[in-house]
Amino acid sequence: MTDMTKLQTFLLNRDTPTFSAYYNGKMSYALHGKEWEKYVSEAFPNLKDQQTSENIFKAVIDLYAENLVPVPDELRGFSNILVPLLSRGEAPVVVLADGTVSFPEHYEMMSDGKFTVTAIFTRDLENMTDNVTFVNSKGETQLYRKDVPADFAPADKQGYQFVEETHGNELFRFALDDKGFGASMAALQDRANHSILDQTVIAEMYARPFWYLLNVELPPTNPYLPSQPEGSPELKEQKTKGAGGRIFTTSSEGPFGQLTPPTINDMIAYHDSIIDKVSQSSGIPQHYFKPGQGTPPTGVALKVLSKRFNNKIARMREDLTPELERLAEHLGVEKTAEIKDAAGKPEKEYELWNTSDDLLQESMDAHGIALSQMGYPLGYIAEVVTPGVDLEDYEEDTDDDPTVDPSQLGEPTDMTAMGQPGLVATPGQVAAYGANPGQRAKGAVS
Repeated sequence: MTDMTKLQTFLLNRDTPTFSAYYNGKMSYALHGKEWEKYVSEAFPNLKDQQTSENIFKAVIDLYAENLVPVPDELRGFSNILVPLLSRGEAPVVVLADGTVSFPEHYEMMSDGKFTVTAIFTRDLENMTDNVTFVNSKGETQLYRKDVPADFAPADKQGYQFVEETHGNELFRFALDDKGFGASMAALQDRANHSILDQTVIAEMYARPFWYLLNVELPPTNPYLPSQPEGSPELKEQKTKGAGGRIFTTSSEGPFGQLTPPTINDMIAYHDSIIDKVSQSSGIPQHYFKPGQGTPPTGVALKVLSKRFNNKIARMREDLTPELERLAEHLGVEKTAEIKDAAGKPEKEYELWNTSDDLLQESMDAHGIALSQMGYPLGYIAEVVTPGVDLEDYEEDTDDDPTVDPSQLGEPTDMTAMGQPGLVATPGQVAAYGANPGQRAKGAVS
């Protein structure tokens, strides 16, 4: 086999947006008018080579990626494809016949749900070749190769020569049901960058004010001469070079004055409104992007604000788990999580995700205390306030030991949140607090 198939040729020439420039922080301003683009290109000629000062695209991708790294060491390489997976919505993993695992970052994919074909692009600096490897669900691979350009420019689509075909490989396709964040986050990043430039321009207007001088005698105009291309002489701007101010003069009556620049506070408010939309689009709580504003939420408020984010993480894990389990089985990953089947018999499964620091495992707070004071059982309180919490996680080895006194005599019980002043708890509050799962009364009850 030497010629590419129709599908392989299509994948080779396909250019799916990768959004890597956005993740790397390249300054973009795709949403703009023609006049604004002309002004910005003249004022900031090297803008496209600069980095943005507020990379919300990377912040969103990284936060989700941190929660999608598998626990087993054999699957740690999965983190290499999380950025393109979250940006594009799908990513491949290939296990070659010799057991080598490949987590490619540069690829094109097409799938009908049953049969998948991917083109993986690599550059071999040792042998100075550009390679494209086609892999399909049957385990077949076809390798095409050509020389690296003399200027090390990105490889074009022409000149690939067939090298070899192999069998016995395994292709894994990881896909998200929402098709990734790339397009929506890129649009918000464009608006944020536009706003940053607007604020920069307005700030320069404060440093370079626009003056006017009225009651200036201008030479008369001959009505029989053709009109001047630069405009009406009644309003003539005297342009200056450098960072000085600008001025225009007119024969109208009046003194010298200065125009008030646009209000920069309005632009800052507009910029904040764009950042607020990041939470609406990504599901990440707003305080993550504005950590210095207001009091950070805790307890029930934090759980409510984080519910959408937690649910999205849970849904992504559900999307990835079947294929990750198939990959883990193929690589011989050990099953370490102990569970019970429907009949109550113990069995083991793959421990893919780290849930020890999930927000769902937050301890009870004021809501739980209130329900406890009403007499609700702990199991019900845990289900209502923090669904998914296992009460056994909060039990200590000495909980049922009557010889161990958990209280510390002489110290009042602090029933308030950390850093907040409060009154000494009443005996009833202490009793309710001590009955709360995961909490122990710190003071003696008299």
